[in-house]
Amino acid sequence: MSARRPGPPGFISVAVPGENVTGLTEHDGRSVESIIRESVPGAADGTKLVFVMGPYRLLDPGYLYEDRTFSDLPPDPLAPHDHGHADVDPDDIEATLRGLCSELSEVPGVTAFLATDVTIPTVREVEEEGAQGPAMPVIDQSVAFAAASDASAFVFTKAGLTTGAGAEAGAIPESFGLRDDDPSRPPELCRIFAEAKREERDGQTYLEPQFASASIDEMDEAYDVPIAHFADRDELLDKLIGFVEGDVFEIV
Repeated sequence: MSARRPGPPGFISVAVPGENVTGLTEHDGRSVESIIRESVPGAADGTKLVFVMGPYRLLDPGYLYEDRTFSDLPPDPLAPHDHGHADVDPDDIEATLRGLCSELSEVPGVTAFLATDVTIPTVREVEEEGAQGPAMPVIDQSVAFAAASDASAFVFTKAGLTTGAGAEAGAIPESFGLRDDDPSRPPELCRIFAEAKREERDGQTYLEPQFASASIDEMDEAYDVPIAHFADRDELLDKLIGFVEGDVFEIV
């Protein structure tokens, strides 16, 4: 028997046989996919959608404790100040992720996007910031965006504020039934990208994982979701391109 979970006002929940969690497919009478394509700059009809998730900012003590002053930010391979983004805050990783999405959209030619690109308001935005509803809870948005997309990428860095991406990395595989014998989507269309450090040993270069989370490290065991590692922004871009060209284009 398929599951049915009611969604917030303005959304339609569709029960799909074989799925553990049903996705929300429409917002205010329009498909979530069409809203994504209209929201993302340069998105083209027919291109494959790749939903990119990750930390939007560093785990900055000044952000967590606003009444105190901290002079140093933790190092991070995606921190904008490492890449010449003079017009953004030095802990604004969201700017780096959005830049990676833009490059993915050029080569290999997909529509890559962040959740914040999509013009569907969250509950907080409606209740506290005056955004026009109907609202959709953040984690439900993530599940809906992943369901509307062809592939999902989860990015984790040691110094990034990754609580949101961690929640998404649990909810989305569950929504696809990746624990089941017959999941609604191949696990290869989800990919974990985790920060690592290059180390030289015995004349060989290795990537030593830097992001420490047993839950994320064992995603391949729990859900068969592959894990890739990167040491810097360029390597992350290369591996995102490899993910798209080697799995997304081949499977979808």
